Amino acid sequence: MKKEDRKIATFCVATHRNYKDENGEIVCDYLFCKAFGKLASNIEKYTNQGTLVGITGQMRSRKYDKDGQTHFVTELYVETIKFMSPKSQNNEILSDSILDIDSQNIDNHDLLEI
Repeated sequence: MKKEDRKIATFCVATHRNYKDENGEIVCDYLFCKAFGKLASNIEKYTNQGTLVGITGQMRSRKYDKDGQTHFVTELYVETIKFMSPKSQNNEILSDSILDIDSQNIDNHDLLEI
């Protein structure tokens, strides 16, 4: 298996609600996302904080115990991503560093446990 095939990108996407709060601020929700393999590599390469994207995938929930407390997590496992920023912005992104992406290499055993 190639190193690129074992890559995971974990990141957060802000989604705007259709209303503002009492202070006139736009209300946002944040989706925790995971992408794997070549898709993770492309996300790492072509996005940074503020990049406009359209994402499809599967919502998955899991729980884990840490220090005796049960934690619940809901994540979007990314299946497709569309880069929606203007081309000029995408060219700037190629030279910028990635801000909100945590990429790591994994092996097949890690993929099976997720």
